[in-house]
Amino acid sequence: LLKIHDLLSDQDRARLHFLLGDDVPRYLRDDPSLLGTIRMFESLLDKAIISDEDCDYLIEAFDKIQCYDAAKRLKGPVRSNYFEI
Repeated sequence: LLKIHDLLSDQDRARLHFLLGDDVPRYLRDDPSLLGTIRMFESLLDKAIISDEDCDYLIEAFDKIQCYDAAKRLKGPVRSNYFEI
């Protein structure tokens, strides 16, 4: 996910946080910084909304905010590498 984050502009992160607002706590939604976005991803992992084997939720979100490169990377054959830190 850190590699995916590098593909996002500040505006992309703000749109992503807004879009995922119903599924993450408000304090995470209001922090579109790098750390805030990482915490948001962790929250989605903790809630089992995404996992290292299923990130369709994020793929759809990236498509909705027109971050096609990020969606394409998550659709790739080696998804589990994106969940390593």
